[in-house]
Amino acid sequence: MATLVVTALYAVIFLWVSAGYLRRRDPLLRDVMLIFASVASFFALGVVRLVAEPPAVVRGLVAACVLGQPFLTLRLVSRVRRVPRWAQGGAAAAWAASAVVVVLLGPPLPARYGLPVVAAAFVVEVAAAVLLAAEARRRGGAARMRLACAAIGTALFGVVLVAAGAGRALHEVALVLAVISALMYMSAFVPPRPVRRRWSSGAAYALIRRMLAAPADATAEDIWRDYCRAARDILGIDAVLVLVREPDGTVKPVCDLGSEPRGEPYAEEDLRLLLARAGLIDALAGWSDPPRIAVDLARATGTRYVCATALEGSGGALLLLRRHRTLFADDDMALVAELAGQAGALAHRADVLAERERLAVIVEASDDAVMSKTLDGTITSWNGGARRLFGYAAAEVLGRRAHMLFPAGQEGVEDDVLARVARGERVSQLEVENRRKDDSVVPVSLTSSPITDAAGRPTGVACITRDVGERQRAEAMFRGLLEGAPDAILGVGEDGRIVLLNAEAERMFGYRRDELLGQSIEVLVPGSVRAQHTRMRHDYFADPQRRPMGGGTALTALRKDGSEFPTEISLSALRTDQGVIVSASVRDVTERVQAQAERERLAAQAERDALDRRMQHTRRLESLGQLAGGVAHDFNNILAVVASYTELLTETLDEPQPDPADLAAARNDLAQIGRAIERATRLTKQLLAFGRREITQTQVLSVNHIVGDVEQLLRRTLGEHIHLITHLDRDLWPVCADPGQIEQVLVNLAVNARDAMPAGGTLSIDTGNTHLDEDDVAEYPDVSAGRYVRVRVSDTGTGMPPEVAERAFEPFFTTKPQGAGTGLGLATVYGIAASAGGHVRLHSEPGIGTTVTLVLPATDAAVPAPGDTGPGEAAPEPGSPRETILLVEDEDALREATGRALTRAGYRVLSASGGAVALRLAEEHPGPIHLLLTDVMMPVMMGNEVAARVQRIRPETPVLYMSGYAQPVLTENGTLPEGVVIIEKPFTRQALLDRVRARLLKSSDL
Repeated sequence: MATLVVTALYAVIFLWVSAGYLRRRDPLLRDVMLIFASVASFFALGVVRLVAEPPAVVRGLVAACVLGQPFLTLRLVSRVRRVPRWAQGGAAAAWAASAVVVVLLGPPLPARYGLPVVAAAFVVEVAAAVLLAAEARRRGGAARMRLACAAIGTALFGVVLVAAGAGRALHEVALVLAVISALMYMSAFVPPRPVRRRWSSGAAYALIRRMLAAPADATAEDIWRDYCRAARDILGIDAVLVLVREPDGTVKPVCDLGSEPRGEPYAEEDLRLLLARAGLIDALAGWSDPPRIAVDLARATGTRYVCATALEGSGGALLLLRRHRTLFADDDMALVAELAGQAGALAHRADVLAERERLAVIVEASDDAVMSKTLDGTITSWNGGARRLFGYAAAEVLGRRAHMLFPAGQEGVEDDVLARVARGERVSQLEVENRRKDDSVVPVSLTSSPITDAAGRPTGVACITRDVGERQRAEAMFRGLLEGAPDAILGVGEDGRIVLLNAEAERMFGYRRDELLGQSIEVLVPGSVRAQHTRMRHDYFADPQRRPMGGGTALTALRKDGSEFPTEISLSALRTDQGVIVSASVRDVTERVQAQAERERLAAQAERDALDRRMQHTRRLESLGQLAGGVAHDFNNILAVVASYTELLTETLDEPQPDPADLAAARNDLAQIGRAIERATRLTKQLLAFGRREITQTQVLSVNHIVGDVEQLLRRTLGEHIHLITHLDRDLWPVCADPGQIEQVLVNLAVNARDAMPAGGTLSIDTGNTHLDEDDVAEYPDVSAGRYVRVRVSDTGTGMPPEVAERAFEPFFTTKPQGAGTGLGLATVYGIAASAGGHVRLHSEPGIGTTVTLVLPATDAAVPAPGDTGPGEAAPEPGSPRETILLVEDEDALREATGRALTRAGYRVLSASGGAVALRLAEEHPGPIHLLLTDVMMPVMMGNEVAARVQRIRPETPVLYMSGYAQPVLTENGTLPEGVVIIEKPFTRQALLDRVRARLLKSSDL
């Protein structure tokens, strides 16, 4: 009976394992099936022997199979953990030797053979049991208990083999131990599910306890890592990983290895292929085409075998990874997967808490006031923005009614908002006034939303309050800028109706604001282009692009009164919640168009004036040519006289004993040369006066005095056949001019008048005061309005035709016969008048006479009283030099002549050919230098620069300039500055000595 029980037990185990192997062809189940097949065959032989004795060969083969059970068990252990190869080889050799002995000798074996065979099997069996127990120790949960049962069953079966080898004496003991071993194997390989769950409960409790010990602020990833670490420690698994879905749809591994395996993120398809592989996956067996996730994670964790199961709810997966195959992984996987759901719930809770914390941080950091209230208005939460906006701390408002935030008399606004929210409405951006803690009022935008329960019923109020004071100020500023804009601004909707306009649009188009709002924009467009404008408007709204002012063609707008005016328009589009609104800035360019027309008119006038100026320039060139020809003609004549008489003098002086008559003639020759030089001097002065380059020494004077001084000279010059009449205004205003130049003007005009009256006539000179206004100065170029002194010279001569009068002031233009005049008389008058700030006009009619009118600006200064000018001190005698004069002249001959003249007069002369030599003499001369006599126009260094630098060396040295062209030392109006003294070239010896002496006396007086 005992044999039947034992046989039945092992048969049940064998059949159960065989069924599992058929469902899932796991090599471990195959090894277990072989183990129990060998044991079951031994007990099946015992049952057969109860009926009939089998042959010896059969008994030997069955015994050989039973003796292989220890080796098969050790081989099974080597699949789940590392077993030395020598141990496996020794077990295999012991089994092979035992099988040969048993098959050849047949059971029962003699003691000398049976004892070694049984001992070898026992040793291998005990080694397998010890290894199973060690594996059980490092495992947890149901796997630990099942491996422990397998270890006990294996050890007991080894004892069974020893007892069976002892013969009939221990047969009963062997049967009892075999029953116990079978029960242990059944507990290990086919335990009831409630027993397995009970065995798993301890590990589950430990795992749950570790999970619940996670910090409250732990993140979802932290919880998953703690879960993987706890599962690995408690269950003794090499690695535990969780595949978590990311928001972007990818799959991310989370484990307890310190850092997750690196690599590209996994797609959902990779996870699906992993979960489609049931059972244990050999990730390193390439021939089995393992999923990519399994291969990557196995390599990253240093493992090989992967068990994967889906996690309910999270959409992820749980992975158990081992270096070796494992027994009893189903219970562990079910336990870890079941508790993974709890970990997922904790992770989800962590995500929710983290999200709530983020929202709380956002709410607390918001500049808006965020609060929650009950349906009756009691405040239940209060953020930092509310504290900053209203000035209340949270403790001051929590539990109080929100009516406290409204000014007195406006509490009804809060009641109305609460009633609407209680009905499930949402109140958006209601602009009201709230009251701060300091009783100040702030404009706010109030948004209130219902807080609902699971059934959707309102249970509270969420309120966001925003300070809109700044926005209102900005809107007021915008309205101010809009209303103050210089251009008309119109806002037009997609339907073409006006939705916005400013004050300038009202003024420009003549409509009131209420008359234009809602009207079609075409009301402002002339009827002739209204249809075209409508098409253009539709095209613009289809593709609105910014168009700057003036970027389009010229446009015309229509006022309310029907008048049209030119405009420029800029366009820009703004997308709003009410659709596209186009902002049109309209600018009235009427004045610009008129100004443009005026500019075009002026440009045409300027072109005509330019043409006139070109014609005048041509005439000037002709005049300059005539001037050059006249100057050349007159100077050639003068030079011819000088050359001829110089040759005659040279011939006379070359004679050893000149004839007295020749000497007398030589004196006449010198007189002719002197007269030629005077003539050249007058011509040069006329040219300088004409070109406004004459040296002008102005003073305040009365023109009446000048007329009186030259009247006798004029009477002698005109002759007895000319009657001279003067009419002088006794109250004549003074002028500021050079008296010599005014005399020259009168003489030139009188001479011209005499030549125009060969048969006699009347010459009248009259003076008077006049005021020139704006209309008058239009006739006088370069003259401004004001007080003027008028000098009018009229004759009763032959007069001039218009074409001659037009050219009268041109240089060297003359109607006189050849040699009778230079043609510079009137040109000189014109130059003197212009340099004095006045003007001259000529009016002439043939047969009637000519009138020349000169106007000079009057001055407010008084005319100085005439004083006696006694004779100056005589020049020093020759041979008794007293003063030292530094003479600077770049012309060698003139420097030599001037130096000789000064030396003969008794002065000590230091001669210098230029500025550098003069400065050296000024520094090196041991005695004083009483006067610097310098030319104005010199190369390298002008005379005024020489004077300035010499006076820096010798500040007490006065300066006398000499030049015929003194422009560098003149002021802008051609006069000498105060304190500047000059002698004009050419000068005579006596004029030079007088001017030098006068300058020395004046400096000594100072």
